[in-house]
Amino acid sequence: MENKKKEELTPEEYWQKAQDQIEHYKQQWKVFLRTGIFVLAALVAIIIACIAWFVSNSKVSISGSNIQAAGSEFDLAAAGTRVNNGVYDDLLNVQPGTDIKLSDVAYASTDGEHTSVTWAITEDSNMNNKTETGINPGSSGSLTFYIISHKDGKLSVTLNLAFTGYSGEKNAISSGDLTEVGEDIQQLLEGHILLFAGYDAKTNSYQNWISDDAGKWNVNLGTENNNISLSRDEQGNVIWSAENAVRDTAYPVTLYWIWTEILSSYLVTDQQYTGNRPILFKTESDLPDDLYKKMCSTESNRYFLVTDQTEFSNVVTEGRLQQMRTDFNPAIYGNMSVYYNMADQALGEKVRFLKLKLDAQ
Repeated sequence: MENKKKEELTPEEYWQKAQDQIEHYKQQWKVFLRTGIFVLAALVAIIIACIAWFVSNSKVSISGSNIQAAGSEFDLAAAGTRVNNGVYDDLLNVQPGTDIKLSDVAYASTDGEHTSVTWAITEDSNMNNKTETGINPGSSGSLTFYIISHKDGKLSVTLNLAFTGYSGEKNAISSGDLTEVGEDIQQLLEGHILLFAGYDAKTNSYQNWISDDAGKWNVNLGTENNNISLSRDEQGNVIWSAENAVRDTAYPVTLYWIWTEILSSYLVTDQQYTGNRPILFKTESDLPDDLYKKMCSTESNRYFLVTDQTEFSNVVTEGRLQQMRTDFNPAIYGNMSVYYNMADQALGEKVRFLKLKLDAQ
């Protein structure tokens, strides 16, 4: 009888069912934010007010008899003043950076040998969130860091950004009693909280994805005179480069993050089937060639929670994901989106803290 009832649902009813499920998860988030009760949604919030710096002076380049610290040509920095120095040492294993001033602007900077920066993560954070709450499904924002050149002329910096999830009690940061989440949950984290190098407010869409699953891209960050660019090459390296860098100049790099709330943001090309939520890949050139094939993996999946490989493979296919871009079918979409929503639920059960680390060399 139950199976018959499901077969009698119209496409519009399937669509409404999917939307009701999304609203249910959002209401669970509101309960958590009011009460602090751990519910089935990710307890994750990121703060940029406290900036800590990883020591990485062990990375060296050897040329003849000379050994030079890898970060000697540049420093990483963030504008503003650090607060609560050292609070997150147990989590991040860090040492403080150096406060400097360039052109009357204060920066928290690495010191010429440190080439990594980590944004500390707690329950009180926002990371320049567009919403008033901590980070949760549907929230988004941006973060800016700076590359300070210590030379005139051509400068190239290879960047690597990575989220890491941790479990632990509320006081785990101060006690140091933290455990990295398992590989399966880490994979879901990387497929649900995304980083981009571009955002178009007019179309509410993102460009230049920073991910192992992204394609090749290049974006100009400067003017014709200074020729600064950020790109991702065929090997997956994200590279900031300046043809004519100026010594003791801080060059800003802004990245955009989003916790994608619904599966359709990955699939469609306009807001008709996202309820005015953001679109990740608005054009075919934005969409990585094999992304939908990777999304169907049953072994290591960043996007869906695979509980039964055979059942999942029958529901979520590369063809059906691709179909949504040109012929959106609410019934098919509703069945596939359940696996995406379950992944968010799994993040909520397993992840309590995050760190976002930027390595540069």
